[in-house]
Amino acid sequence: METELYIKSELFPSYPGEENHINPGRFGKRLAEFTKNTLLANKIEVADLYATDYSYELRLDQFKFSVYISTGNIDGEKNEFLISISPKEEFKRKLFKKISTKETVSKIYGIIKQELLDNPEIEILPY
Repeated sequence: METELYIKSELFPSYPGEENHINPGRFGKRLAEFTKNTLLANKIEVADLYATDYSYELRLDQFKFSVYISTGNIDGEKNEFLISISPKEEFKRKLFKKISTKETVSKIYGIIKQELLDNPEIEILPY
């Protein structure tokens, strides 16, 4: 199950003062906002967008389990980023049920990847 996209683009520089919300040298809020708008355009609700120590995270609650999408620059890079979708496991346990995550995570991954491919200013890097 694919859950990570490495990209290169000049479209997502840090905001002035972004280092006050995230560790120094790390940023990714513009990419998080781009990802949020992509999901909203595809009728996927974003419950929250917030800073963590090393990235920005979007939380999606409309599914049978929560989905988290982290966006941030790769250490020391100004134009290379990682988009990471969780859960990474194909099944989640909820009480006594086993819930498949594959269809949901694959759908979200596909939506984000297609938006990246459609933008000539974004290059998807191999990993």
